[in-house]
Amino acid sequence: MTSPARVALPLESPLEPAGLSILIVDDTPEDAEHYIRLLGQAPGVSFTFRHAELGEDGLRLLQEQVPDCLLLDYHLPDMTGLEFLREMRGRCPVILLTGMGDEAIAVAALQAGAQDYLVKSQIVAQTFGRAVQRAQEKFLLERALDLAHTRMSALLSSVREGMVALSPDLTVLYHNPAARVLLHWENGERLPAWVTDLPVFRSGVQDVMRDEPVPPAEVRCGDTWLELQLQRQTEGLTLTLRDVTQRRLEVERLRLLESVAVTAREAVVIAEANPTLDPGPKVVYVNRAFTRMTGYAPEDIVGLTPRILQGPLSDRRTLDRVRDRLARWQTVDETLLNYDKSGRPFWVHLSITPVADETGWYTHWVSVQRDVTEERRQQERERLRREVLEMAAEFRPVPDILDAVCRKLEISLPEVVTTAWLRSGETLTLAASGNAAPSDLREALRRGAGVVVIGEGQGATARAVQERTLVVVEDVQATPGELRSGAAGLLGELGLHGVWSVPILSAQPGREPFGALTVFTWQSRRPPTPEELTVLQDAASLAALILESMTAHQEVQRQALYDSLTGLPNRSLFLEHLQRQLNETPRHRQRVAVGLMDLNRFKTINDTLGHSAGDALLVQVAERLRATFRPSDIVARMGGDEFTLMLPFTSDVERFRQGIEARLRECFTAPFVVQGQQVFVTGSLGLAITPDHGHDREQLLSAADVAMYAAKRTNQGLQVYDPSGDAHDASQVTLESDLYRALERGELELHYQPIYRAGRRELVGAEALIRWNHARCGMISPAKFIPLAESTGLIVPIGRWVLREACRQLVRWRERAPHLTLSVNLSARQFWQPELVRTVQDAMRDMGAPPEGLVLEITESVLMDVPDAQQTLTRLKGLGVRLSLDDFGTGYSSLSYLHRFPLDALKIDRSFVIGVRPESDGTAETIIRSVMVMAHSLNLSVTTEGIETEHQARFIEDLNGDLLQGFLLSRPLPVAAFGALLP
Repeated sequence: MTSPARVALPLESPLEPAGLSILIVDDTPEDAEHYIRLLGQAPGVSFTFRHAELGEDGLRLLQEQVPDCLLLDYHLPDMTGLEFLREMRGRCPVILLTGMGDEAIAVAALQAGAQDYLVKSQIVAQTFGRAVQRAQEKFLLERALDLAHTRMSALLSSVREGMVALSPDLTVLYHNPAARVLLHWENGERLPAWVTDLPVFRSGVQDVMRDEPVPPAEVRCGDTWLELQLQRQTEGLTLTLRDVTQRRLEVERLRLLESVAVTAREAVVIAEANPTLDPGPKVVYVNRAFTRMTGYAPEDIVGLTPRILQGPLSDRRTLDRVRDRLARWQTVDETLLNYDKSGRPFWVHLSITPVADETGWYTHWVSVQRDVTEERRQQERERLRREVLEMAAEFRPVPDILDAVCRKLEISLPEVVTTAWLRSGETLTLAASGNAAPSDLREALRRGAGVVVIGEGQGATARAVQERTLVVVEDVQATPGELRSGAAGLLGELGLHGVWSVPILSAQPGREPFGALTVFTWQSRRPPTPEELTVLQDAASLAALILESMTAHQEVQRQALYDSLTGLPNRSLFLEHLQRQLNETPRHRQRVAVGLMDLNRFKTINDTLGHSAGDALLVQVAERLRATFRPSDIVARMGGDEFTLMLPFTSDVERFRQGIEARLRECFTAPFVVQGQQVFVTGSLGLAITPDHGHDREQLLSAADVAMYAAKRTNQGLQVYDPSGDAHDASQVTLESDLYRALERGELELHYQPIYRAGRRELVGAEALIRWNHARCGMISPAKFIPLAESTGLIVPIGRWVLREACRQLVRWRERAPHLTLSVNLSARQFWQPELVRTVQDAMRDMGAPPEGLVLEITESVLMDVPDAQQTLTRLKGLGVRLSLDDFGTGYSSLSYLHRFPLDALKIDRSFVIGVRPESDGTAETIIRSVMVMAHSLNLSVTTEGIETEHQARFIEDLNGDLLQGFLLSRPLPVAAFGALLP
């Protein structure tokens, strides 16, 4: 029966570290115990043991853990020791143990992989441990020699260089495959005769055998160049062969490239490819352009790293990208800030390419550097210009905008300190300064030096503004009288020597300068060059444009809130005041009366005496209303001949009504004088009072409107709202009912007002305008039914019909005029519908309309009132249509909306165009000019509507306006009439 494998415990002390692991494969337990005792007595080393009595068990234990040495009995029950050796395949050192000495067995065991052979009866403690250690050392040495031999053979067979080992008589002892290929060698016993006959080979052999150094020699073999290298060895010599054909071609190519690099305009640097990390590659070559660019001569930089060109402001992220790509042997293409030998920063476009040798190993970096400092400055100037214009479009604070102008100027003129001054009356105040201004100068300006009174002896800045011309002080120390008191000393202490000041002039003739740009130079006795003067004047022009725009914006905002004719608050501002009053009334225990007043006989006067007479009458009425009511009351003009009133009061309603009625009689008792004639008019005033007639603005205005019509019908000057007599609502209900059926009955139709390109006056598009041809009432004004459609929600289906009808007509007309565009108005109510984008998309798809031919016009109320307007506009823009902002300037929005929303164009409202007249004061022209310039700077096309005179058209064309629309060119036309205009 086979006994199980057993493991003996180590005999050394547990406190000692584990020693050599021994596996004993012997079928005699007594012998195994004997080996363990003997090894336990071995000096200086400890052992751990495992024991197996069968060969199969020994192989299994060997598979589980390879021991440091295996003690193997030759005679095993299931196999011989030689069979065991063949099965284990040399996995560990083996000592074969036999009961009797047999030389044949010993030889066979050593050939099978055993490291030693011992006779059991001759084993003694003094030598057994050492025998185990020798077996392990021999095993490790044999393994190392086998591995080295295998590696050497593989290496010599795989290298591209030819290797030939020769005896002293030049007999070939060894050669690798590469040698046969390079020499075209078929017989491997002797070298080819053409090699041995070479003079350099024969003399080289003689020198090598005398132990003299022999340099490599290059010889030609057909089309191949070979490098021969002879070296002395212990028993002869070796010949190394290397194909250098590519290297010789590279040398020739580099010679040609160097001749190009020397004369190149760009800087060329060649550096070693390693190391890519610190301290960096070493420069081996620079051309003359590099020296001109950096100031470093070849002797200054060869052997050093190109990183000496980097400085404190070199961008770390860019440098990290460069080093990362170099570490991966990839080309580099970056723009980087470098520093020349004097410490001056300059920008370079850096292109680095790795260069490999014939083996594919990268040896060098070739860097081409082009000075792009001026390009970067121009880019930075353009970026700052855009930033300045965007800040102006967003109507950021003027000092912030002028700070950006100063920074822009300092980029173009790097050797100056820039300041900007604004005029207020006869005082100039420092508004901004660039980054180059010393802290001492900033502190002095903050303490009071930043305020200048325009007049005699007040310095260069005041003189530039006063005389409207450039003022240059080349040396403040030589001509201190040209500066205001104390300025020369302060500037001298700071190292500033020159002063250049240019006024910021308005484009409007006769307007006072806005202020001045003043720069302080570090260099004395030098006026500005023509280029510097151009830069300075361009900056002043940009500042003037911005300040002009800001002034115009303030005027636009004023016109957005005030009636341009009477100066009274308009509807928007009135509603704002009313909402604020309604919010505060409960706390103050007040009541509020909202009045809507219409002038009687105004239409007759307007038609008889003309529109200018009507305008003059409205101005006088406004002045009397302002004088009649209290300062706490609000008087506003709603439009036409309608005025609104907001009248807070605390008395009882009847007493209040009587008081207002008396004031109204007083206001209209005296005649008005229009065009030298006395004119008598009266007003019909309707009042709605909180809380009886409503709590919000819409309810109160609606009730006041009803009361005003009641006052007109009864010829009473004043009427308080009476819900029981609201006949007006009934008529509204009838009109609303008819509007519901208008689509079904086909009573709605589109007219088209032509749009012309400014200058050439060629037809390029049209605006679709809805008309209602009522079955009983005839044509109903859009001003009457569009608000009704908005309030009832009918504008949504009507808008859908308009869109589809316009797309259908567009397809027909583009067959004759392929570039024609058609503008369709979208209301705010439509923007509240989530399916708006789908509606537009379906209309274009169903009718086959091209997106580029459709222009969707939106009003400012959409931008202000619809929360997700920007998202909806972006989705509409994604359909390919164009987006235009209609009636720009009539709401609360500003040019900042043009920056935020994906718009393509805007329309300047006709209310601005009306003011463009030969005898006007220029306000309307200034506003239009500013809007035009800012819109064009944001790449927006500008359509000017309401063109009614040739003077207005010419003015817009002189401003490079894009499109014209108005009665001068054409009124809205039916389909057939518009079609007749097309080719």
